[in-house]
Amino acid sequence: MAHNQAHRVKPTRWVIIALLVAYAFFSLGPIFWLMISSFKSRADLFAMPPKWVFDIDLSGYQSVFGVGAARGTASAYGVADALLNSVIVSSVGTLLAVFLGTLGGYVCSRYDFRGKGDFLFFVLSTRMLPPVAVLVFYHLMFARLGLADTRTGLILVAIFANVGLATWIMKGFFDGVPKEVELIAQVNGYSRMYAFIYLVLPMVRGGIAATAGFCFIFAWNEFAFASILTTTDAKTLPVKISAASGATGIEWTQIMSAGVVLILPVLVFFYLIRRHLLMGMTFGILGRS
Repeated sequence: MAHNQAHRVKPTRWVIIALLVAYAFFSLGPIFWLMISSFKSRADLFAMPPKWVFDIDLSGYQSVFGVGAARGTASAYGVADALLNSVIVSSVGTLLAVFLGTLGGYVCSRYDFRGKGDFLFFVLSTRMLPPVAVLVFYHLMFARLGLADTRTGLILVAIFANVGLATWIMKGFFDGVPKEVELIAQVNGYSRMYAFIYLVLPMVRGGIAATAGFCFIFAWNEFAFASILTTTDAKTLPVKISAASGATGIEWTQIMSAGVVLILPVLVFFYLIRRHLLMGMTFGILGRS
């Protein structure tokens, strides 16, 4: 009887494994194709049948990083400055959004004040609003303030877009920390600020890492606001990719190279925070159990 059950379970297990492998190939296939294509020349890229053995062409990456060209004219594609803009806007915007979201999450977790529920709903509603609904407002406001086509303007957009999400996520993690932690510290003569910095924050560092990861992804991939609020100086890499064209038409090799460059920072960032990210996710679950 047990022998028959083993024979029944084994085929089912192999079917599940086969489905998972097929799904992995389906999901990772485009990324693999993107990476391979980024090293092909234009002729090899459009060759039929597709070439799996080819001479490596690094012209796409040279244009992305501005190698062999003067500043501002990093080949016909010219994305070196756009890459720098993306790095600065995403990094600074994420740091400030997480900082403000951490403070806001702590206040909403530890203090009861009038209109707290309405405030939390308003903060969260900023993520529900489609970008197209406020693009004209942002464009007019930034034009009046002299922030149009500037990194500062895009950093402010990244903060406004992510601070609500950061506040909600951090509030959940602070709710998982017992309030007695601060009370014990105050009984022993320490200030609430000391308890917050040296006791509470280390306990939610996983949540901070998780929040930073989500905010960084949204800021790094932002396209709608960056495409409308910038013209030349502050264009980010996603916007520059959408307008990739040269003397020979659409520069597909450079587009592939820029796509790989867009993916790598996210992979590296999540690899660096992987331990804190896992701890943050499990802490949020355990804190509510």
